[in-house]
Amino acid sequence: MAATDQPIAQPFDFLSEQLHTKQRGLWAQAWQRLLRNRLAVAAGVILIVIAAVSFAADVSRTVQRYDPTVPDFQATEQNPSWDHWLGTDTLGRDLWSRLLQGTLFSLKIGIGTQVIVLLIGVTIGMAAALAGRVSDTVLMWITDLAYAFPDLLAIILLRQVLLGRDWPIIGEGDPQIPGFNGVLLVTIIAISFVSWTTVARLVRGQMLSIKEQDYVTAARAMGASPWRVVRVHMLPNTLSAVIVSATFGIPLAIFAEATLGFIGLGVPPPNASLGSLIGAGLDSIQVHPVQLIWPTVMVATLMLCFTFLGDGLRDALDPRTRR
Repeated sequence: MAATDQPIAQPFDFLSEQLHTKQRGLWAQAWQRLLRNRLAVAAGVILIVIAAVSFAADVSRTVQRYDPTVPDFQATEQNPSWDHWLGTDTLGRDLWSRLLQGTLFSLKIGIGTQVIVLLIGVTIGMAAALAGRVSDTVLMWITDLAYAFPDLLAIILLRQVLLGRDWPIIGEGDPQIPGFNGVLLVTIIAISFVSWTTVARLVRGQMLSIKEQDYVTAARAMGASPWRVVRVHMLPNTLSAVIVSATFGIPLAIFAEATLGFIGLGVPPPNASLGSLIGAGLDSIQVHPVQLIWPTVMVATLMLCFTFLGDGLRDALDPRTRR
């Protein structure tokens, strides 16, 4: 083969390969740092166990033991026993099964909310950072407007508006959405509406900073397309901040749902959420405090575990902590 027939190596391809190798090494180092954080690892293990048991209870009566919605008036307000591990409520419903149902509902709220928040926040943040000054101003004005709404008030108003519409996709108990009834989906949408602004601002700030880095300028000088610069250089370097933000966002969404359930705007009875269980337990705290203890402990456990895991991820992914 003639010398002129040999493929010509592109400098940018070599630089890109080196960058990918370095990024993989940095992620591996971050994983090792996370594993050394015993508190974060313990929190992650606890969350995995809670999620696994809750999801297993949704499909297996062996784990759930009792139907969480069926009362037993012969077993009202019982203390923990072999038949009812956590006791029963004022209607004789098993608190173990209701706690698992409420925990699963809260986990779906937290995870589902962050999926929508990331989709909206990352998209708007990228568009604001990469578009022109006019687009940036308009998008940030929209972000500030959404941020200005009082969170709880906006969630309640949006939730009531959506539930008041006769839409088949978000109607209560829609069989087309297995495991996600209308209240669950509407609550996710309502909480997402007030939560995406933080991610949008974070992504915009990260992108504006990365856009001025030397390696991005070098990639453009070598002829890389704008999409390749974003995909190869900018998004991977923004991902760590987004992951940490999502981890901290999950407990905030869970707490928001618990607040709605506590004031009577959670899932409709006889279904259970952690907030509704706490509200029901508060009514009987003088005569049967065990009904209040378990959902309160579960909310606190979820909040603490996600917070500890988020702290661990932040320390592991922060380049200033590398040593």
